[in-house]
Amino acid sequence: MSAAEATAQAMWLRFVLSDFGEEQVEPTQLLCDNTSAIAISKNPVHHHKTRHINRMFHFIRDALQNGEIDLLYCKTEEQLADIFTKSLARDRFEYLRKALGVISAQHLEGSVGV
Repeated sequence: MSAAEATAQAMWLRFVLSDFGEEQVEPTQLLCDNTSAIAISKNPVHHHKTRHINRMFHFIRDALQNGEIDLLYCKTEEQLADIFTKSLARDRFEYLRKALGVISAQHLEGSVGV
């Protein structure tokens, strides 16, 4: 579900950028930690368990074939979105915060001559 939503958002952003004259030639890279979702999107398997989500994966597959997106695997441990969506242990929170390039306010206090 989130891959389909991210695909829709990526396509919308590409459309908006093209309106501003900033056409993207390369596909927009989307990171996903679900290898099954990636596999079904790239090569849909007709199976009774995937019938109800068939339309969603066809949407993603069409975007893949049109070169609008590129669905890439990302390890669960490296999912930066977790910092915004989950309650995390302190060390995990600090790791993701650093990966985003955010520093704590305590580091700023010592560097600013207040």
